[in-house]
Amino acid sequence: FGSSTSHRMAAKLISVTALLLLHSAAGALLDDCKADPSNATCANSADFYPDSAVTMDVNMLCTAMPQMPSCTIKLLCEADTIAASSGQCGNWNLLTGICSTEYGENMQGMGGCATYKEICVSGSVVDSCIDATKKGPAELITTAEAKDAAVEYCVANPDVEFDVAPIEMAATAGGSMDMGMRRAMTKVCEDCTSTRCTMSVTILAHACKGDMTPSYCQVSHFPQHPPDQYSPSL
Repeated sequence: FGSSTSHRMAAKLISVTALLLLHSAAGALLDDCKADPSNATCANSADFYPDSAVTMDVNMLCTAMPQMPSCTIKLLCEADTIAASSGQCGNWNLLTGICSTEYGENMQGMGGCATYKEICVSGSVVDSCIDATKKGPAELITTAEAKDAAVEYCVANPDVEFDVAPIEMAATAGGSMDMGMRRAMTKVCEDCTSTRCTMSVTILAHACKGDMTPSYCQVSHFPQHPPDQYSPSL
């Protein structure tokens, strides 16, 4: 009995040691790839920047700025309103949509973009940085564009109410979603000012449904991504 217990304890110790060594190696490789992402050893991002770490960074970003369009997409993907097969729901798609200078909002000053901005640079061989299927939605409206357009609408319609789904209200709660919440008529413009507009994408989705002619709907990126596709209420 004692020998069996000792063997189990030894096996657990070996497993823990191996896991620590694996994490240590991944951490060392991450440091190396941040320093030189053009090195061939950096080709497989999963070796040093696993999906779990990407998920943590995306969650960090969307907790800090839940009004970002990519964070709205994240919520809609989690609720299966946008299909996983759409090419918009992967963690790398969301991260790129926020952090990329070419495909995203260039939020590289935020902590959640710290790894991305060092490994996804010109000359990088990191697979997830150069894989076209992992980039953010092409020409997705930016947070600043959505805010400015929503503010324009709200100035003219300050008391408007929309029938808003729980997933959309979650954008005002740091991205958390209570599936027990009911749809509710919401005065969406109450929290939409020139400095912050937490439901900007939702406002535009409702305001521009079926009529893209108003000036606040003439945001350059809407033709590629009509705003009503980002509202489960519609």
